[in-house]
Amino acid sequence: MNRENTICFVTILVSITLSLVMISMVGVFLYGLFVPNGVVNNDDIFPIIGPAFNTIVGGFIGILAAVKVTEHIEK
Repeated sequence: MNRENTICFVTILVSITLSLVMISMVGVFLYGLFVPNGVVNNDDIFPIIGPAFNTIVGGFIGILAAVKVTEHIEK
C-alpha cells in the first residue's frame, strides 16, 4: 500500500467508526429520553453520556482534520 491509499483507508475507517459511535450514542440518548423514569432516570444518564459524546465527536473530527491538513501540506 502506498501512502495515498493508507491515508484514504484511515480516513474511511475513522469516518465509519465515528458514524457507528454517533448512531449508538444517539440511540442511547433516545432510549433514555423515552423510557419512563422508573427504568432509566434522565437525571442520571444525560450528565454521564453528554461529556463522553462531546469528547468522542471532537476527537474524531480532530483526527479527520489532521489527516486532511497533513495530506494538503505534503502536496
